[in-house]
Amino acid sequence: MSVDPITCHILDTTSGSPASDVLCQIFLISSSAEDQTTFDLPVGSTPKPFAMNKTDKDGRIKKWILDPQLESSQKADVGVTENTWSTLKPGIYRVKFYTGKYFSELKDPQRTFFPFVEITFMVQDPPDNHYHIPLLLSNHSYTTYRGS
Repeated sequence: MSVDPITCHILDTTSGSPASDVLCQIFLISSSAEDQTTFDLPVGSTPKPFAMNKTDKDGRIKKWILDPQLESSQKADVGVTENTWSTLKPGIYRVKFYTGKYFSELKDPQRTFFPFVEITFMVQDPPDNHYHIPLLLSNHSYTTYRGS
């Protein structure tokens, strides 16, 4: 199975195991990687995710489920053709991890300081073929890096 141009995974560092069944969303914030001002979105404007999925038993999302209501221009902005995300377009992206629900549903529930984690990153022009966003997570801290 091939993977989408942007993938992610979550490792729960409190248990040393993958965080499975965590809802994640992916957004295109700006189709211009050069326009740094897009971080200051107008008041009241909320970006809409173009895809989402839940992490698998290994804590990974290899394929995103595209929003069925995406318009053709939105599909073109992110590189979707024939309902397959095969081409990565430059821009500013964000992955939102719903971590609060994950911690509350553990066998031994834990309180968390982070109800969700948002990682915003830039895909330069020309983009590499693949970007991987790892999240190392505990209930009171997290870290990330550019994976391969």
